[in-house]
Amino acid sequence: MKKLIIVFLMLFPIYGFPLNWKKVAENDTGRYYIDFDNIKNQNGQRYYTDLVDFIEPFKGDYSAISRYAVDCKNENQKWLRHTTFSENGQGRNNRQSNPNRVIFPQSNTIYFLIIKSLFNYRKQ
Repeated sequence: MKKLIIVFLMLFPIYGFPLNWKKVAENDTGRYYIDFDNIKNQNGQRYYTDLVDFIEPFKGDYSAISRYAVDCKNENQKWLRHTTFSENGQGRNNRQSNPNRVIFPQSNTIYFLIIKSLFNYRKQ
C-alpha cells in the first residue's frame, strides 16, 4: 500500500493542477504567473505559488514553480520550495529544492511588484 501511495505522489506533483494561473509580470528572463486560487493566509503570512516560463532555457530548465510565504508587515518573502521543469508550463520535473531563504525584494523588481500585488489581493 505504501508503494502505491508513493507512486501516486510521484505522478502528481504536490503543486496540484492550479486552474487560475494569471500572468502578473514579464521581463528579459521570462513570464511570471501567480496561482490566485491557492493563495492562503496563515499566521500573518500570505502563501502563494508562482510559475516562471523562461524565455531562454536556464541551466537546461524551461520553467520553474516556487512556493513563498510573504510577510506583508516586513515586506519580505521566504522562498520555501523550488521545482524546475523540462518544458514551459511545467513538463518533466528536472530538480527540486527547499531553499528556505528570506528574500527582501528591491523596489522596481519583479518580486517587489508581485508581493505588492499580493498585499492588495482579496479573494472574491
